[in-house]
Amino acid sequence: MSGIGGFIDNNLNSLNAANACEKMLAALKGRGKDIHGTYISEEICLIHTRYSHLDEGRQPIRIVVGSTAYVMVYDGELYNKNELRKDLKEKGHNFHETSDAAHILYSYITWGENFLNRLNGVFAFVIWDGQKLFAARDRLGVKPLFYSITKHGLVFASAIKAMLTHPKIESVINSNGIAEMILLGPGKPMSSGVIKNINELIPGHFAVYTKSNGIEINKYWSLKAKIHTDNFKQTVENLKYLLTDIIKGQNFGQTKKPAVLLSGGVDSSAISALSKTKESFSVDFVGNDKFYEQVSKSDESDSKYVRQMINFLRLKHKHIILGSDELANTLEEAVLVRGLPGMADIDSALLLFLNRVREDTPIVFSGEGADEIFGGYKWYNDSELLFKEDFPWAESAEIRSKYLISDFSINGAEFIKEHYEKTIKSADILYDDSGNNKRVRQMFVLNLEWFLQCLLTRSDSMSGAAGVSVRTPFLDHRLVEYLYNVPWEFKNHGGVEKGLMREVLKGVLPKEVLTRKKSPFPKTHNNGYLERVKDMLQKVIDDNNSPLFQIISKDEIKKLQEGNINKNNWYGQLMSYPQTIAYFLQINFWLKNFSVKVEK
Repeated sequence: MSGIGGFIDNNLNSLNAANACEKMLAALKGRGKDIHGTYISEEICLIHTRYSHLDEGRQPIRIVVGSTAYVMVYDGELYNKNELRKDLKEKGHNFHETSDAAHILYSYITWGENFLNRLNGVFAFVIWDGQKLFAARDRLGVKPLFYSITKHGLVFASAIKAMLTHPKIESVINSNGIAEMILLGPGKPMSSGVIKNINELIPGHFAVYTKSNGIEINKYWSLKAKIHTDNFKQTVENLKYLLTDIIKGQNFGQTKKPAVLLSGGVDSSAISALSKTKESFSVDFVGNDKFYEQVSKSDESDSKYVRQMINFLRLKHKHIILGSDELANTLEEAVLVRGLPGMADIDSALLLFLNRVREDTPIVFSGEGADEIFGGYKWYNDSELLFKEDFPWAESAEIRSKYLISDFSINGAEFIKEHYEKTIKSADILYDDSGNNKRVRQMFVLNLEWFLQCLLTRSDSMSGAAGVSVRTPFLDHRLVEYLYNVPWEFKNHGGVEKGLMREVLKGVLPKEVLTRKKSPFPKTHNNGYLERVKDMLQKVIDDNNSPLFQIISKDEIKKLQEGNINKNNWYGQLMSYPQTIAYFLQINFWLKNFSVKVEK
């Protein structure tokens, strides 16, 4: 992971460009504190930060071809670099640079905008040729890139907090941003930065900016519906080959091969077995053995299955235990890292976990994305949730709307419906799709564009702060494209969640691990944590200067703190009652720390 950022300004001379660059660079060091570089010309400033263990070469990278100088900053990992290098050599490029950035820049110079479809990896980058800025983001949105159009140019960065250092960007939230935060949060529209006039480049898109034409956004990738012609046996064989090939392609490291974040679930266990890793890490919480609560679709905690995988693969394993106090104490740091209120202690737990992992290794595999593409969530397998005309993981519009003060005349149900319907209408559907297959395609897109984006923001921001590169084999676009078109009766083989995936992994995993029910990312069930965040919320209530109450009803927050509410999950199984309290704590801190002005 790296930090990238910069700006174009038609009046760069009137702007203290060096000072603006320095402030942005300081904010981006949270994504790479060891090595940094800056390029400043009469038109543009480009910034790059990284950790020393990443073999990305010196950036910004500059290449001169003829009379044109190309300058680039890049964040990501390229998995088909060898193939690209071979193709570039055939085109006459004999370059000595080995970095991902060099391969991408030479590819752009050689093939122009169409080169994006040649890339296999995760990335966000910006290229400047003296006249035109070209920016792109990977297909699934693993790497972030925010931007804002100003009166005299363009500002862009990997992180919202870096955007806010620029003198032309104001920290303002209007009614639309507030609605996103309360009615949709911690999810958000893919194009939104929540803060007024800050946008995020949508995954699978590129942007072209010129001073004369402004910015143009173009799509280069999307899911296409196709007839699935493989029978069940062929589908299993193709998926086994694809998954093995993807993990093989991502199983490299500068010093040693990646370890695995091992939960004992089918997803991470599969990566552990197929990557032949020798090192793994798991996380749990103080008191969970005592306070563990069974949840829907879950039979027991992960520790039993983690032990089975350790013994099965003879892994060198580290079991990391997190306490309630450190979870609560890290809620604010998680906001600083994410740039927005997030998934509360689900964020802070990952940040703490990866900080401990970084003591041993800088690169890990994660099973993120498997549930979205194989249909592992309960809203795929419960027909009532599957056909619910709403985001199935979110608390109801009625309950969320109650928290907003009367100053904001927002129709919560209509606001949510608008975003929901826009998403499902974007799903590519075959003319004869019907019933479950049509709905599962729509659910597939809903998950990729909303639920997964929230999880990926969490993973990228927390891992960036910890200095750990997290690789996600299940989000290789080839696998995602293939599974989009696999019929539901295959995915739900045997009437079991992720039945197809379990069939693919027969003989790869121990039977008990292979057949276990899904369990969500571990969270604390310790009553001590709940009491701690309730105490913290009481202090917010008692403080007459708490910025939270510029947008949120104090009466409703009092009910929340006292427990006199419907305690449904705020955002899937991950965010139940304690996390809902912590989410409002994060909103209060965010408004205060980022000096956010509320526009009514």
